[in-house]
Amino acid sequence: MEYSESMGDVDLYRVLMDERWELEDLYTFPYTYSQVHAFIYNLDFELDDARERRIDYSLINYPWRGGYSYTNIYRVLNNLIPEQDKPKISEIKYASPGWIELLMNPDVALKIAGAMVTLIGTGAGGMEAFKRIDRARLEIAKKRRMHNVEMVKLSALEAKYLNEMSEEIAKNIGFTNLEKLNQRTKNPEVTLKLLLAHQRRMNKLAAFVASGKANLPVQTHKKTNK
Repeated sequence: MEYSESMGDVDLYRVLMDERWELEDLYTFPYTYSQVHAFIYNLDFELDDARERRIDYSLINYPWRGGYSYTNIYRVLNNLIPEQDKPKISEIKYASPGWIELLMNPDVALKIAGAMVTLIGTGAGGMEAFKRIDRARLEIAKKRRMHNVEMVKLSALEAKYLNEMSEEIAKNIGFTNLEKLNQRTKNPEVTLKLLLAHQRRMNKLAAFVASGKANLPVQTHKKTNK
């Protein structure tokens, strides 16, 4: 899919909510949803050439060291989204049923909803795979630090293992653009860390869905003109 400078028609996407939300939830859910949106918008869709180049530059030149870097990459990704393409809150209704109504691109909204269906569908096995892969990644990083091996100097076996783990994570979270992500990072360790960071945020949204606090429908509510 290719985005133009103006989206034109957008959809109202309703995140359904029950009456058990706490005050903290009203921050956690929109913030996490915004991060997931930024990741999927920039990295799981085909954009115009100029935006693709900006994303490539940001990922290649980003200082990939420590958890701080992987947290702040979401700020970078969000800043790469044109203002007119960022989700806007149209309405919040806290009743039975309630909803958070977002004015946003329908393709991205449905991509997020579909990815959530995929993740939840993996069940306990998907969560165990996430934990297992994160432990394996940490073990590889630990061994390389012990031998003073720089991040870019991966053995062929390590690179193969990291790629296999990325494929498993991508499948579990419905991420379809793995090959391009690998081309962008030019480092299988960075790719895996990005996917794990993305799943952590997907897991937060999944907790809202699993508890019944929120529901991400696989259809948009209605269209409106900007």
